[in-house]
Amino acid sequence: MIKELIKYPKTLSKEFNAPVRFFDESLQILIQDLKDTIEANNLEGLSAYQISNPYNVVVIKQEDDYLVLINPRIYHEEGSITSEETTTYFGNISANVTRSSLIKLTYEDQNGNTKYLTASDKLAILIQRKIDYTYGGNIRYRLNSKEQDIFDQKLQYGNDALQNGACPTSSIKDKISIFTNYLIALSFISLLLVFILNDQNILLLQKAQTYSMLSILALILIYIPYGYYEGKINKGCTSCQLGNILGTALIATIKLSILFALNYFIF
Repeated sequence: MIKELIKYPKTLSKEFNAPVRFFDESLQILIQDLKDTIEANNLEGLSAYQISNPYNVVVIKQEDDYLVLINPRIYHEEGSITSEETTTYFGNISANVTRSSLIKLTYEDQNGNTKYLTASDKLAILIQRKIDYTYGGNIRYRLNSKEQDIFDQKLQYGNDALQNGACPTSSIKDKISIFTNYLIALSFISLLLVFILNDQNILLLQKAQTYSMLSILALILIYIPYGYYEGKINKGCTSCQLGNILGTALIATIKLSILFALNYFIF
């Protein structure tokens, strides 16, 4: 039976790596479900965890048959190989992951017989990926903190738009800048009210202007470090470069200074 593939942002089950103890009919049904789901989604392999089943079962599609790994355990690793990986859980989001280029593992077949396997290159990578899932992991956990930041940015925008440091179509720093400019413009326009308000309302306007200017200053101070953070992630993005960020902050500061001066003389 074809099963639903669990995909981000849906949380994978907290139950995983349950060892198979009984090689009964329910296990055979699970194996067939994995095969059916692989065929229906044109996949290279699946772990039971990817269809919300906690048992330690991995099925790999081969040319004319399936490799069924039950309770697989890697006991030897050699070399390293880095390749671009994607997973059904994260959709079309990719990451460069480094894994062992050769592995040796022990496992049980669907009849409970102990088997040994040596795998290299593409097969080794695929088996390691699926075994990661049996422990509740995924490709993100194979990345260092900087790579995870980039991967999370890709997740935020829903695709690989940030591949090779490309500019995102929108960013939080841009939203901060836009909101800051709106607030500055509104504060300048609000100053015109001083000519039509009575004394009591002018005092309220003065307080509002004070809070507005403090908010603008806070936004500028937030914009600079956050813009620098995005710049570290998106190195190929010109609007994310430190000079551009500081220039934008300087322009906003000049506007704020003019606004402060007008408030000083008007009130």
